[in-house]
Amino acid sequence: MSSRLVIGHAVRALLCARGAAYLPQAADEMPLGSGGLGLDSIAMAEVLIECGRRFGVPVPAELLAEEPLTVGRLVDHLHRVVG
Repeated sequence: MSSRLVIGHAVRALLCARGAAYLPQAADEMPLGSGGLGLDSIAMAEVLIECGRRFGVPVPAELLAEEPLTVGRLVDHLHRVVG
């Protein structure tokens, strides 16, 4: 299994634990916020913190400013920094 798939699975598990309303298997294009998984800005920031802890890398809050932050963009960022 590729590292991107492993990271994607871990991110989706974190999102499910945060109560993401809808998380289909192919959710890369889904925004974390409104119009997608329905997380508010505090929950999205907490997801970034949890991802940073899980993977041992800083996840910049600036990702939240890049509209919209999607599952795929978060996974891609983590894949780049984790390797």
